[in-house]
Amino acid sequence: MKTKLLLASLLLTSALATSQVMANQVADFEDGTTQTWQKGAAAPPEEQPMNVATGGPAGADDNYLEFSSNGIPDTPSSKMVIFSSGASSPWTSNYTSEGIVAIKMDVNVSINDLNMRVAFQGSGTRICTTNAVAVAAGSGWTTITIPISPSDFTVIQGSLTPAGVLANVQVMRILSSEVPAWGTNVTEVEATLGLDNIIASTTLSTEEFNTQNEFEISPNPATSKLNIKLAQTLNNANVVVYNVLGKKVYAKSLSAMTSSIDVSNWNSGVYLVRVSTDKQTLTKRFVKQ
Repeated sequence: MKTKLLLASLLLTSALATSQVMANQVADFEDGTTQTWQKGAAAPPEEQPMNVATGGPAGADDNYLEFSSNGIPDTPSSKMVIFSSGASSPWTSNYTSEGIVAIKMDVNVSINDLNMRVAFQGSGTRICTTNAVAVAAGSGWTTITIPISPSDFTVIQGSLTPAGVLANVQVMRILSSEVPAWGTNVTEVEATLGLDNIIASTTLSTEEFNTQNEFEISPNPATSKLNIKLAQTLNNANVVVYNVLGKKVYAKSLSAMTSSIDVSNWNSGVYLVRVSTDKQTLTKRFVKQ
């Protein structure tokens, strides 16, 4: 297991130098890192987000990201805010050209209820989603969808329109606040938040989180060949495989109920196998040894 995580981390490190947002990329934290998500520099190391190796939405051995806020005024961790930015961030650049219309994620809230939003900064302008998604503490893992079309935002600071910011994102924030906010006006709250499967989605539907067993992959893990078996209900399906950075590494139309993919030349690590039709999208994790 440690070898797999090391290889995945090396793959992440080598690819981050040219990172930028891509349609349907997924942060699932299976590589054992925080995948560039962090608090501000004023927060001490012990208060930074951490990768938890088990207990995510899929249960045992499902990694996820966890962090807390203390609600104490004038302290670095008083607010529920994390961000991703810089050349290594896969959450920057042009959301519009990628056709991204929503951020979807699995969340698990404890201590106090949260009002989840996303915010972006580009060329000195900061925007935050106008409407929050309320998540009750103690409700377990919940999938939420936050729309991010230009009309979904309030400008917090700066002269650009939301469309201008979305075309050149330099910082992305995930936060909880009672009102649209960026910094000083973010609501202070004591809470602990688990995050997993953050998706830069090109659809507002929640079907891509469907967990029905509509297709099978085997063997898993695999070293040379990945077999895909479709259910009878999946007609005219397409398969796309993404690496841990959300980069597309394979895509093909599936004309048969059973097919195979040669993975012998793929880097070792965790991948997402996504099978889609015009009605639904289904995803499974795959480990290449």
